[in-house]
Amino acid sequence: MTVKQSIIKNQGLALVLSEDESLLSSQRLNLIEKDIPVLKKGQVLIKMLASPVNPSDLVYLLGKYGLPPQDNAYCGFEGVGIVVDANAGIYGKWLTGKRVAISAQPGIDGVWAKYAITKANFCLPVRNDIPDEQAATLIVNPCTSVCMVDRAVELGAKSIVINAAASQVGKGAIRYAKRLGVKTIATVRSQTNVDVLTTLGADHVLNTMDENFDHQLKTFANELQATVLLDAVAADDTPRVLKAMPKGSTAIVYGRLTETHDPIGGRFSVADVIFRDIKIEGFWLATYIGKAKPWQVLALSKKVQKLFASGVFKTDIYATVGFSDFSKAIDHYAEHKSDGKVILLPQQD
Repeated sequence: MTVKQSIIKNQGLALVLSEDESLLSSQRLNLIEKDIPVLKKGQVLIKMLASPVNPSDLVYLLGKYGLPPQDNAYCGFEGVGIVVDANAGIYGKWLTGKRVAISAQPGIDGVWAKYAITKANFCLPVRNDIPDEQAATLIVNPCTSVCMVDRAVELGAKSIVINAAASQVGKGAIRYAKRLGVKTIATVRSQTNVDVLTTLGADHVLNTMDENFDHQLKTFANELQATVLLDAVAADDTPRVLKAMPKGSTAIVYGRLTETHDPIGGRFSVADVIFRDIKIEGFWLATYIGKAKPWQVLALSKKVQKLFASGVFKTDIYATVGFSDFSKAIDHYAEHKSDGKVILLPQQD
């Protein structure tokens, strides 16, 4: 164990998961003291400064994520912090002392903690002009927005449909698409969000609760030739929206916000796939980063940070809290995601 690690032994407050399925998301979290193990090759130790709650975190807490939940598993998928120790060669030495946006090593460690361990190549140095609360949200949502809109352009889309568009991914996709000249049709479930996204710059914003929603969506989707759906809802929303879109359209499914006991949680129309050439593909940022070359990840990071610094991207924040108020804040976020992110400040308590 290095000198730096021995200093923080028994001081590593962290949130871990309980597998009890009868509990709500926030009730599954237990605050513990964790020892910091010796770093393995390729790993770095981070003093965490801020970490958000994302929909993927909530899904993981409920045991419905792509990673099976385990008792006492560490929680939190992304954040920002200072690299205080490294066992990762020249790159690790270069990172030491730098503020970095990080992704967790799921199954190894989580970032809802005072200190966290992750892979050096999961760390992205952050510009000085981006504050901690925004830097903490650099990876999961903005990178997802950019990657999916870029994929839509690659597929030849001139316009896209975005469901659950009041989410941070949805808002980011609207802003970034507008910058690229790609038109957007956003779908939401409340009139308040219709007004918000119209102001944000979406070309059309439709309320799924309106009785003429399907007709409006079909009209605008065909008028604008919207051939890509960015789908965070899944379940019955996927075939419903695709039915209104032109032949040859593609759904990029990146989430499942629909509450369902179905372990798969998705639906699609076999007839549309066969006769209308409808395609469905998935997107998970962890897979993208895992397959990408280091220069591609750094290029993505620079692009996203430039968009933050120029004001194209900005994460809406509802509350910044320490460990003592975190559970209550999570419950609010679970019910009111469009209010903005909850950010954990681990060093506050």
